[in-house]
Amino acid sequence: MDTIFIKNMVCNRCIMVVQNELEKLGLDAKNIRLGEVTLGKTLTVGEKDKLANALIPLGFQLIDDKKSRIIERIKNIIIELVHHQD
Repeated sequence: MDTIFIKNMVCNRCIMVVQNELEKLGLDAKNIRLGEVTLGKTLTVGEKDKLANALIPLGFQLIDDKKSRIIERIKNIIIELVHHQD
């Protein structure tokens, strides 16, 4: 399994859009949540490039460096807390 990180996912609609793009590319997503997708296999360089190119026009971006992943994860946790606060 492989986990990829995606910048700018802020709502459930973003999850649906990313899921649709993964399905179009024939990629099996085991779990999708804000900013993070767990795939059933490790992506090849070609598959990763195709995914990145599919996501950019939709306002999303793959995150490769660790610092950016941490920042995006903190933002998504805050978004989840705000949207799901009782």
